[in-house]
Amino acid sequence: MKEISLTIDGKKVSGLDGDTILDVCRANGIYVPTLCELKGLTNVGACRMCVVDIEGERRPNPSCTYPARDGLVVSTNTEKLEKYRRLILELMFTEKNHFCMFCEKSGDCELQAMAYRYQMDNVRYPYTTPPLAVDSLSEYMVIDHSRCILCGRCVRLCGEIEANHTLDFAKRGWKTIVSADLAHSLGGSSCTQCGACMQACPTGAIFSKLSLYKTRPKDCQQVNTVCPICAVGCELTVLTKDNNVVMIQAPQPTGEKGPLCRMGRFELLANGHKRITSPMIRDKEGKLKECTLDEALEAAASRMKKLGKNFTGVISARLPSETISLFCQFMRQAVGSSRIDTMGGEAYRAIAEGNKAFNKKGDGLDTECSLDEILKSDCIVLVGADPVKTHPIVASFIRRALDQNKAKLIVIDAANDVMPLRRNQWLRPKAGTEGILLNGLINAIVNKGSVKGREPSAKLVQSLSQYDASRVYAETGIEAADVELAAETYGKAKQAIIIYGQGVWHTKDTGLVISLLTLADLTGNREGDHSRVISLKPAANSRGAWQMGAAAKDLSLNHVQGLYLLISDEQVDNDEVLGWLRTIDFLVVQASYRSAVTSMADVVLPSPIWAERDGGQYVSMDGHVARSQKVIEPKKGLLQDQEILRDLSKKLGYELGSSQEVSCGQT
Repeated sequence: MKEISLTIDGKKVSGLDGDTILDVCRANGIYVPTLCELKGLTNVGACRMCVVDIEGERRPNPSCTYPARDGLVVSTNTEKLEKYRRLILELMFTEKNHFCMFCEKSGDCELQAMAYRYQMDNVRYPYTTPPLAVDSLSEYMVIDHSRCILCGRCVRLCGEIEANHTLDFAKRGWKTIVSADLAHSLGGSSCTQCGACMQACPTGAIFSKLSLYKTRPKDCQQVNTVCPICAVGCELTVLTKDNNVVMIQAPQPTGEKGPLCRMGRFELLANGHKRITSPMIRDKEGKLKECTLDEALEAAASRMKKLGKNFTGVISARLPSETISLFCQFMRQAVGSSRIDTMGGEAYRAIAEGNKAFNKKGDGLDTECSLDEILKSDCIVLVGADPVKTHPIVASFIRRALDQNKAKLIVIDAANDVMPLRRNQWLRPKAGTEGILLNGLINAIVNKGSVKGREPSAKLVQSLSQYDASRVYAETGIEAADVELAAETYGKAKQAIIIYGQGVWHTKDTGLVISLLTLADLTGNREGDHSRVISLKPAANSRGAWQMGAAAKDLSLNHVQGLYLLISDEQVDNDEVLGWLRTIDFLVVQASYRSAVTSMADVVLPSPIWAERDGGQYVSMDGHVARSQKVIEPKKGLLQDQEILRDLSKKLGYELGSSQEVSCGQT
């Protein structure tokens, strides 16, 4: 990019072509006050605090929107400008309720800090402070319109990064407010509860119910770690005070992965379940009673010795790789059983078997494209997945592609109309006929001559011939015109992507995965060994667990006599899983919270929550490796999961080695 030279405050400075004057000032260490500007968002010059004098201009101009160019002469701190800025600050303080002593943000407020900078201990104009409602109907956030300075950061972030466009300005003149869906409360609106608006707000206008008046960020310790919920692998900045987690923020709210989601920002804080702080054993009367750890381990080990290779182990894929590896080592070498699985392991088996059948090698986990490919796409096919509920950051990526690339969205789902206001087509086949629809779609693409990738084999063409429009309509209920339109949209796209999820692997039909990979392959939607296909893996470390071979066997097919279930702080509320657990003769559960699962257990072992766990490795759905960190110390007396595994192993007469030494060894 071309370098430019200009004069600011009498000094020669340089910048780059395309910079604003504010960019050049920042790059050269020249302070210019701002309130509405936030790196990563479009600049709008709303607050007018960053005004500067530019030689040749009749009046001060906002430096955040004025393009820098060669030869400009700029002044940033004249007496006239400082008076102007103070005047603006005074007017902001008079038009709303900015009495800091009552504000949750006091001590961490950009407006308050600016008033201190300008030594503003009084205002020269009458206060207006119109009565404005406080919107507190959202589950996690509150909007106090009386403290809003209408900087618009929240509106721009909601539109440009979260791409949900819930927030905007409503009404006019002095009555202008930030409004959700123009006339709704935040709780009754389309808000995704990502909390980005709250983190971006420079005043106390938007704040969290969960962190209200607990502390100020500058008084907290900060720990960067990995979100332990879904498989996107977001980084978290966790703020703690006195060994309590008080707030979770996005390290870069305007960065690529953006502002976090409701799960990472709020739900990790809002868990209201009762903690398990002591081991428990079911007594002769059938009731769970607290006991010592030694008694609980003795009871679990006794039954494990009896059942040996028939004992089964299932572990949460929200745990780090080191714990999963040690769990596998414990089951294989201490218990003597190879019956090991992860929660959500059926997803791996469907993905892996489909990939093996298509690629004739490996499990195919490393042949999927990265998440940022979604941002480049011009057509997105969503199959059996609802990322709004399961992977909200992926949903944000999709919305950004729809906004910025004018991408088309095709939803294929037998039951759910996903993103109904944004999708271009919803193909709703009858349940169980998704495979016929996908093959009909491939057949239509081949017949239209839209093959841009690998030429279909004669065998494939022959097999597709049975999926003509009349059969597809008869069996799926999808009109031929709709199939043709979807085939044309996907086939003509330059950079299309397929995203699939639990609706595919719950069918246990690997043919669906093969059809999706074939669709991408024929249309040339691949680069090298990577197809533009993404499977929404269920948990934070699903891919890490699967790569170690911890989910190779479907254990639900056989009667399980004894089960060691290490779920830690994952909540299991799936009726199918709960029904399966009821059939098990002897159940050992290692968990952080009381739940329907622990109520069925014969032995309960306590487990630390995500913030208390020692650090470990996580592998995101697209293969990015990151390490989590311990955020707070565990509750007194609680051991790490790995320590309990080692103690239990000693009861079985086996000394476990390092968690790094073995994989689960089933692949």
